[in-house]
Amino acid sequence: MARIASMLGVSVQTVSAVVNDRPGISPEMRQRVRELVETLDFQPNQQARSLRGVRSKTIGVIIPSITNPYFPEFVKGIEDAARKSGHSIFLCNTDHELAHLLDYFSLIKTNKASGLICSIGIAGEWLAEPEIERWMRRFARDGVSIVMNGRTRSDLPINAVVVSDGDAISEAARHLIAHGHRRIGIISPPEGLVVTQERLSAFRRAFAELGHPISDELIVAGDFEIGAGAAGARALMSMENRPTAIIAANDLAAFGAIAELSAMGLTVPQDVSVLGFDDIAFARVYQPALSTIAQPVYELGEMALKLAIAEPVPENGRGQVVSLEARFVARSSTSVCK
Repeated sequence: MARIASMLGVSVQTVSAVVNDRPGISPEMRQRVRELVETLDFQPNQQARSLRGVRSKTIGVIIPSITNPYFPEFVKGIEDAARKSGHSIFLCNTDHELAHLLDYFSLIKTNKASGLICSIGIAGEWLAEPEIERWMRRFARDGVSIVMNGRTRSDLPINAVVVSDGDAISEAARHLIAHGHRRIGIISPPEGLVVTQERLSAFRRAFAELGHPISDELIVAGDFEIGAGAAGARALMSMENRPTAIIAANDLAAFGAIAELSAMGLTVPQDVSVLGFDDIAFARVYQPALSTIAQPVYELGEMALKLAIAEPVPENGRGQVVSLEARFVARSSTSVCK
């Protein structure tokens, strides 16, 4: 900045005001400074900014699994929206490890990010951790806008983006019942997660309202990974009275279930119908194409970024919850029960 100021015959403060987009500088001077900044390929020193306590136009994004195709789509929505608003993001992958999460919180604080988007909202037990609450309040106190992907505690200064999937789940239940399915198995999401309780309750309620409640024995433990889907399918199909349809924890688990059913000599959907959850890109091209509950994942990312660059919630305040609608998509992995 001193070099640019010397070349233009102005003060360093003038150059700093233009670089940091502060008022009080004439349009003509602003244009001259910006042209020279571009010519010299000047890059602001983010560490120096941090030392002065100035927040950068950077948004920290924390996800639990980079290998789950749900999250790249979510991050793409964030990144596209960030680019349009003049922000940048840095991505943190916890691998479902609480210690990694806490390390990333420290990194985000050190780098003076102006916003934080977290997908730990699906991990219900983490939200009960005292250290998580301390970090959330610390960020709010420092003027950081915090956004959770998934439902969060209403007493924390956090905005949230959530999916309303009750209607889509009801439609999926009607679809399976209309196709003659009565014994319906569920490969559950992991235990202890908010999303697990929400989805199981929604599916139970939907089938009960149709007069065909789901039997407890047909709900097996699962996960969001392919291997868990395969294991869940083995458990369900080993029962004396097998289910004719399987609802998986997500699309990846559904792919694992279909592969395992094929290895057992069964065909989807002729022998067993399979339903996923998320509608990741592979669901449309997989064979058979997967019937699923489609979440607006990209749009969730866009909305999360919008909230992350808005005014932060005060330390003792309560954030807003923005809800987007899921929808049921019928494809060729579900058909008439035989």
